[in-house]
Amino acid sequence: MILCLGVFIAGCGNRTELNDLGITTATGFDRKDGRWDITYQIIVPPATSTMGSSGGSQASVTTFSSQGKTIREAVAKSSVENPKRLYFAHTNVMLIGQEASKYGIAEIMDDYYRNVNARETVKVIIADGEARDYLKKLIPPEKQPGRALSEILERNNERGSFYPVMNLHEIALKITSDSGAAGIPIVTVNGQNPGKLESIDIFKQTTTPSKLRLDGLSVFNKDKEIGKLNQRESMGISWLTDRINKTNLSYEGGHGEINSFFVRKAKVKVMPIKSGSHYSVHVRAKVEAELDESTSKKNIVSTDNVNELQDQAEQLIKSQMQLGWNASQRLHADMLGLANKIHQRHPKDWKALKNNWPQVLAQMDIDINVDVSLKRVGLLQDSFSRLLQKESEGEH
Repeated sequence: MILCLGVFIAGCGNRTELNDLGITTATGFDRKDGRWDITYQIIVPPATSTMGSSGGSQASVTTFSSQGKTIREAVAKSSVENPKRLYFAHTNVMLIGQEASKYGIAEIMDDYYRNVNARETVKVIIADGEARDYLKKLIPPEKQPGRALSEILERNNERGSFYPVMNLHEIALKITSDSGAAGIPIVTVNGQNPGKLESIDIFKQTTTPSKLRLDGLSVFNKDKEIGKLNQRESMGISWLTDRINKTNLSYEGGHGEINSFFVRKAKVKVMPIKSGSHYSVHVRAKVEAELDESTSKKNIVSTDNVNELQDQAEQLIKSQMQLGWNASQRLHADMLGLANKIHQRHPKDWKALKNNWPQVLAQMDIDINVDVSLKRVGLLQDSFSRLLQKESEGEH
């Protein structure tokens, strides 16, 4: 009996061959004429295994679109023209087109949370136009554009912190909270002839006529886009939401000297403080930085000049935070999550404020206190400009 059972239970009766899977590296959602238009960027295995990072005779990805009244209907209709079974577990990034973001992303969220093959940790980007157009474009020197977009988000987070890295689950938590607001980076195309990015011939060139880049922050209230922030305003929101990893601050002094600070560590606390029946926002930031560029003719290492450099950095950070706060108030969007904190600490107050929260937010004052500690000034004790000045004056 055991030998007979071994015959029947051996093997994989419901197996799926790897060659039968269409592994998507990026997915785009557009809204057209009351229907969903979904674009899939699928890895081409032969190209992936034989191509180097500089390209080859075959593109490493292929794209196609399907339409339907619902997202699931569009996915089902993909079977009429695609020979592969779509597999979403390795999707690096999701692009949402402009029309879809204004229509609302609730259906997208619902689909992802119900689909066992999809990951809620997929990174989300808003396309400046139609998502399908961006998924057709290659991003040299990377072979897979979807992965390249994901890495652009990560590099921005590591070195600039201009825009937040947002995945689907983070967005869902933010827009379903009391604050109800979330910011998602926008990708756009800069340069001329963007259509050339759709051909593998672009890998044969040392430079490209146009590039994909992050440019702006799309602000959502609940599931709909309500406005956009520029890079400086988005940077202010990154400060106020304690999402600064590492970044650079550049300051031009009154005599034309330029000082550049590299922020290595930042800790920001934002608290809504009640005074009578009115709430205000208190911001306290502790920042560790180092001087990584200077054209100052002063003695940089003197105590007075170090204090002056720290003051410059503090004022610059304050101005960035103020820009972010002004933008948040302008859009009546609680990007700082203040409603969540008030509800948690003062539930009775939140019950009274809830119905008029956008108006309350617009009338709140902010008090910003920044403490910058300049840890080092680099290998040079003086700026190179000061060294040249000493040489010309005959100093040793």
